[in-house]
Order: sequence, then structure tokens, then C-alpha cells
Amino acid sequence: MSESRKSLPDLPFAPSFCGLGEQIAIHGRFRPHEPALIEGDRTVDWGSYDRTGNRIGHALIASGIQPGDRIALLAGNHLWAHEVLLGIWRAGAAAVPLSPLLDDGALQRMLEDSGAAMLLVGTDYLERADGIAPPGTQVIREGGEFTQWGQDGAETPTGRVNAADDLALIIYSSGTTGVPKGIAHSHGSRLSFASGFAAEFRFHCHSVALSCVPMHSNGAWLSWSPAKWMGAATVILPAFSADAFIDAIRRHRPTHGFIVPAMAAVLLAQPGIENAGLDCFETAITAGSPMPRGVKEAVQKLTGGALYELWGLTEGVATIITPQDMEQRPESVGRPMLGCDIRIVDEHGQDITFSGTGEIVGHSAGQMSGYWNRPDANAELVWRDPTGWIFLRTGDLGEFDRSGYLTLRGRMKDMIISGGLNVYPVDIETVLLEHQDVHDAAVVAAPHEKWGEVPVAFIKPEPDADTDPQLADAILEWANARLARHQRLHRVLIHPDDFPRNTMGKVIKARLQEAL
Repeated sequence: MSESRKSLPDLPFAPSFCGLGEQIAIHGRFRPHEPALIEGDRTVDWGSYDRTGNRIGHALIASGIQPGDRIALLAGNHLWAHEVLLGIWRAGAAAVPLSPLLDDGALQRMLEDSGAAMLLVGTDYLERADGIAPPGTQVIREGGEFTQWGQDGAETPTGRVNAADDLALIIYSSGTTGVPKGIAHSHGSRLSFASGFAAEFRFHCHSVALSCVPMHSNGAWLSWSPAKWMGAATVILPAFSADAFIDAIRRHRPTHGFIVPAMAAVLLAQPGIENAGLDCFETAITAGSPMPRGVKEAVQKLTGGALYELWGLTEGVATIITPQDMEQRPESVGRPMLGCDIRIVDEHGQDITFSGTGEIVGHSAGQMSGYWNRPDANAELVWRDPTGWIFLRTGDLGEFDRSGYLTLRGRMKDMIISGGLNVYPVDIETVLLEHQDVHDAAVVAAPHEKWGEVPVAFIKPEPDADTDPQLADAILEWANARLARHQRLHRVLIHPDDFPRNTMGKVIKARLQEAL
């Protein structure tokens, strides 16, 4: 080691950590009157946002909150939730945002699992508070006492400083693959998430982000966390509808936004959508579930070629495909995002990247610290490369082409083994979606005496399709003529309603299998 390298620890200054909460304080100091958060007719500038976060932080500390405590938040997509999140961080605590879509039993289990010392409840869900809070959990409701927290108290820094390794957030998984797990992220992880996507999605201080999804979903953070990092404004839409979305487009001209494919389908069905002004977007982001090719093409046209698609996990592995690459490779989900490395491994754990289909494993600067209270699940996630570097097993199947573009082949648990051959539902679903009468498709496994498993398709018809009893047979015959022999469908079932989905739009296939 050189002498200059040896002398580094003796230098008077060491790099300090600046996370999202600290960066908001910097924005509050140097751009205090510029808009930070907008909801309806209310606008909060960076100076006010910073001061409110301090006041809430002081109130939490006065109520007994200690560094490292977990504070749960049950709220919709509101400006209040953003103020609370900042206050939680200013108190040195970690946030546990909960999904209001879950039943009381599931919420109570999450509160117990996280060990939350406090539950903060927004006005939309006040009546649910007492039914979900475990004994000993403080319950604070928006309005009343909390209103005073946001108005009274010190506006100065709380004195509690968050380190990069400190717990910032626990997001509970959607539960589409079993019992929901608490995905724990540090402040360093959230910083890497925000700064990495700010670069990938071309955020700048004059950007305007449109937020349509509550913060219990990691996808929501794709729009507003880069905005917080860069000092851009975030427009908050409390509830998604085509009319509300279009009104926000016309009023605020957002440059960035995140929508799931189901939202895109609703917008495309809106009369006059081509005149709504969606070309204001510099970057429109979709993720959560695969977007059908026809929907992609329509959104690209409406946004003037601004649609980026992301594949990723809340755990911290992601790829991005740009609008330009999407034209050439419409079936791909792109290349690994900044700071992320991805490999493909076979059933024996051997690295087969660029030479076959297998499980996707990866690691990134924005990855989770681990599953909360789940050492067994954490151990199952680990794959090591020959140098000993730890990668996270994703449970997703995929393959890379020689140019580094990833194509998904579905979930490992969804893969169908028919007659000893692997059948990937996503390949069959892609074919089905090309049929003129198919609006959506989901393929699951059904047991079979001879073949072990066979693929069965659930079809949601197009609204104008003729849904007579012969439609399923016609689609079955049409699809099987286009599928390889081992992929051929055993049955097609018409599913007139939308498929069961989680908050990110992913189909909950376990429920469809129950219907079999």
C-alpha cells in the first residue's frame, strides 16, 4: 500500500452521508420557495416541507420514539403521507407503509411482525385503526393531535442523524407468492434507488413528477423519490381515474410519471385520449406486470416515444428498456440498471448467463438489507459467484441475448413441466394476446395423469367480442395452431371479469388455479 493511501485515515474530513431526508433539508435551505409537493389546490414548497418534517420529528421524539423504532403508516396517496415519512426519518425511526387494500387480519399481522411502536392513520382509514393495532401500539390519527404536531414544536433539526446502514423502510411484499414478507431497506439503499433512477429516467430540478400510487408500493417511489433527490416538484393524485389523470396532465404538464399496465389500458379506452396532451412526458415509466405489446405501442405514440419499461423487485434488482431499444426488442425488458449486476443460473446453481434460460439472480447498490425477521427466507435467497459475491435469487426465469438484453420467461413457481419439458406461461400468453378477441390472458398449470401438468388458459375477452360458448373452443384451436407441440393448451376458460391482481397489477395466479 502506498504512503499516500496509508495517510487517508488521518485526513481531517471524512465523506458524510446525505440521504433523501438530508437532501430535502438542503433543498429547504437553497430553494425554499420552489414547489416540492402539490395536491389539488395545495402546494408545499421545500422550505415548508423541511420545517414540517422537523416539527413532526420533534413530536415523535417527545412521544417516546427511539432511533430504530418502526412506525407504521396507513394512508392513501396524499401529501400528508409524504410529510409523515419525512418526520419519521427526522426522528431516526423507520417507516412501515401499509396497504389499505388488505383486510384487517393481514394488517395486524404486519404490525406485529414489524414490531411497530406507533401506527399513524390517515383520515380515509380512521375507523380501521382500533381493529388492527396490537396491544401496546400507539395510535395517532390525522387531524386532532396530529394537526398540532404539524403546526407546533421546533422547526430546527432534531439532532438525530441517519447513517447509510440505518433502517429506513420496510415494504411488505404483495403476497402473490405466499405469506407477505417485510422487505427492509436502509437509508443508503433508498439513496441509491432515488439517485440511480434519477439518472436513468433523466430527472432534473425542473422536472414535474406525477404520483398516482400510494407509497406502500415500491413502484410509487419510481416517480417521487428521484424528484425529492433532484429538487423537482411532485404532483400527487389521491385516486387514479382517467378523468383525474387527464386533468392533472392539463393543469401541471408533468414530465415524469409511473403507471401500471392496467392504468394504461383505462387511459387508452378514454374517448379523445389522443388529444389529452400525454406528449408532455419526457419519461413515462411502466412496471409491475408485463405491458401487452399493443398497449406499449399505443402509449409510445401518445407520449411521443417517452415510455420506459422496468422489470424489477422491491428487493433491489432491476432492468430498464428505453423507448429506442423497445422498438428493436419489444419482447425484452432491457439491460441491468445502473449499479446492478445480473446473472442467469441453472437448477444446479451454475452460471449460464448468455447460454440458456434459468433463474435470474442479481445484486445492486439499492438492494434490501434482508427480509425482516425471516432468517430462513434470507438464507434461501443467496447465490454466490466464484469470487464469493452474494447475489439475490429472484425466482424469475429469463435469458440474455449476446447484446445484454434480458427476456423474461415467467416465475419459477409458474413454470409448467409437461411430459418432462419446461413450458413457460409467458410464451403462451404472448401468443394469446395476438388474438383479436383476447383482451388479457393468464396461463396456469393443471394436473394431468399422462403428462404430469398441462397448460390451461384463462381469457378475458375484448368488450366487443362475441362471447358465445364457441369462443373458448375457437381460441383454443387458433392458439394451438401457433404453439409448439409441448406448449399446446389443454383448455381455454373464459373469465369475463378482470383477473385478481395485487396493487401493482400483477395477476394472482394462485387464485385462478383455485378456480380450476
